[in-house]
Amino acid sequence: MNNFLLQIRWPDLIALISLVACFTLYAPLSNLILGGNISSRMLEWRKSWARQMMWREERITDVSLVRGLIGNVSFFATTTVFVISGLLALIGSSGPIVAKLNALPHFDRVSEETIIMKLSTLLGMAVVAFFKFGWAMRLHANALLMVGAAPEPAQRDSALAEYVGSSLAKMSALASLHFQGGVRAYYFGFATLPWLFSAWLLFPSLALMILVAIRREYFSNAFRAAMPPV
Repeated sequence: MNNFLLQIRWPDLIALISLVACFTLYAPLSNLILGGNISSRMLEWRKSWARQMMWREERITDVSLVRGLIGNVSFFATTTVFVISGLLALIGSSGPIVAKLNALPHFDRVSEETIIMKLSTLLGMAVVAFFKFGWAMRLHANALLMVGAAPEPAQRDSALAEYVGSSLAKMSALASLHFQGGVRAYYFGFATLPWLFSAWLLFPSLALMILVAIRREYFSNAFRAAMPPV
């Protein structure tokens, strides 16, 4: 292990620590500093959907809605499996990758240990994304069961209807939260790609990705459009 670390240059170690710190702290710090993001605002719309559902005799629309969400998450989960397989294959072919990268001009020479570390970091993000998507699918399936457990329209003003509607909205919001976490892992993965060429390219790429993510989640037109009715 010590020999492995000795083959990795200090800029790459700093880049790894910075990447892990940003990946881990982005969500809690952004919510703490900027408040609720677009997903938080969509919770009120989910509650409104659950209330409207109680008025419908046939809930085919609601079932189709949840199934559409499951299909969307399923696509990302399946894609992530292919990404993981590809990264495992790249780690097994690290030698030729090192030779090709070292043949590029204007970039520092890299060792096989460095490339394995970088690809393993990408692999770790892909695994996190897969678990996020997998759990989001499970939560959407739970929400689908709650749609089936909703009482008849004649009981729409009952305590049971209020409880089922509130629980359905929260379950759907949790599923969306984990889906967003998986997509965010993709964002960080794409921001990490320049690191394969140079550790110094990671920092501007990471900063740009974080700015884009913050704008989309807190300052975009979609964020303003998600403002719930007063």
